[in-house]
Amino acid sequence: MKHLTLSLCLMAALFVAIIQGVGMVRPDSVPSVSVEEPGYQNVQHALRVIAAEPHPTAAPRQAFVRRYLLSEMSAMGYRAIEQPFLFTIAEIVSHQEKIYSQLNKHQRLAFDAELVRVGARNFEEEVRIRSGLKQGDSAYGTNIIARLDSPSAKGTLLIMAHYDSVGTAPGAGDDGMAVASILQLMRDVAGRTDLKNNIIFLLTDGEELGLFGAHYFVKMLNETELQSINLVLNFEARGNDGIPLLFETSEKNFDFISKVSQAPEKVIAFSFTPLIYQMMQNDTDFTVFKNKGLAGLNFAVVQGFEHYHRMSDSVENIPLSTLFKYQKTVREIGRYFAEDVDIVTLSQQTKAVYFPVPRWGLVIMPLFLAFTLGGGVFILCLLWIKNGADRRPILMFIPFLRSIAIFLLGLFSMTLAIKLPEISYLLTLPLLFFLLSHIILIKYHNYFISLAIAVLGIYISGILYVPVVFLIASGLQALWLSVIIALIPIVIWVGKSIDLWREASKKV
Repeated sequence: MKHLTLSLCLMAALFVAIIQGVGMVRPDSVPSVSVEEPGYQNVQHALRVIAAEPHPTAAPRQAFVRRYLLSEMSAMGYRAIEQPFLFTIAEIVSHQEKIYSQLNKHQRLAFDAELVRVGARNFEEEVRIRSGLKQGDSAYGTNIIARLDSPSAKGTLLIMAHYDSVGTAPGAGDDGMAVASILQLMRDVAGRTDLKNNIIFLLTDGEELGLFGAHYFVKMLNETELQSINLVLNFEARGNDGIPLLFETSEKNFDFISKVSQAPEKVIAFSFTPLIYQMMQNDTDFTVFKNKGLAGLNFAVVQGFEHYHRMSDSVENIPLSTLFKYQKTVREIGRYFAEDVDIVTLSQQTKAVYFPVPRWGLVIMPLFLAFTLGGGVFILCLLWIKNGADRRPILMFIPFLRSIAIFLLGLFSMTLAIKLPEISYLLTLPLLFFLLSHIILIKYHNYFISLAIAVLGIYISGILYVPVVFLIASGLQALWLSVIIALIPIVIWVGKSIDLWREASKKV
């Protein structure tokens, strides 16, 4: 009977964690009443216009999209400014060659395959396809800038997305739904004079060519104007499915993440994703502002990568639930920081360690707590060695080598917490529950408390790992990496389950 109870408890904890973990990173179904909300219908209409066909920077269709956006802004009462900038084929080719030189063998093969897919024989042909510049050596891109000033405002919020697509995609996901959502946000706050912060709305051009529009916008600001921007919100896409993840922030982000966690619209974010993003060697417009030391939050959907930069990145292929969640996030987060947050008082002094949990939102840990968890795991490993590790054979290791392995595990956990606290919680939290359960079972022989801690540990491990594995497998399409990551909690908890089975056998 104890074996059955043990199995049911452990399986139930894992099952609930899987359901809730995946649920956190998948958009909810949309109630019919929400679909009829005028703001959402405006977003749908705008997206159909923006993403009717490919509209790269130099294409005539991009000029049409720009006129549409300017007309909509003018109808809302905004005085939108066009900011043209010149680009040349030579400089984009040079940019591509520089990127290519930094790629590894696997990345170069993927890059070469992309050239073949779009029908290009060399960098110049690929650049002309992507930019829409079929003839000539240069063309103009044009940023769109609109500003909403509030008499009592102290800070300035910059909200942006790029409105160009590549030449091989209509760009409904990348980045049409962000542009359409910002357009509705502009309509939501138009004419407001009670905002806590001024808002600069920036729709950049030439992002797909190398962040040209963002670079030019920053170049045209003097130092005072640049430093007057207290927070940047950028909205992007690397696919057309899923929820908008907060996948990147400025480095010292504790204050900003703390404020995000209090927003009415729950945000999903993991403190380790900036590390993965850096490894991918990708950039967004936010990179330009981050390199200038500005604080910011970068959002994107990462699922549906099979449609990224392809003709299938169309309005018809964006799931209803994804578009609804995306536009709601843009509008709610945008209004929240404009209306409710004194962004001038937020500082860039320390990092935060954070991860989402169901129904709660973000759990945020200051660095000292992450360090403490690492130290706690190390101490528990020492206690494990002292209180019975040499008396309970595991995997037939001789006692001395087993004790060394446990010591090194604790030392690694503590070192990881100090060197890379943003990712360390994925190891230290599961190990903390595992070690507590193990020591209570070995030293105090309390099967029921040990089982309760193990069940809680398996649930928490699932909540931490399931959404990560799901996003890496489905969003980054890196199955091998997701399998490796999934093995970490499995290895941690298999040994614990064996211990509990042994103890249950003694009590039968």
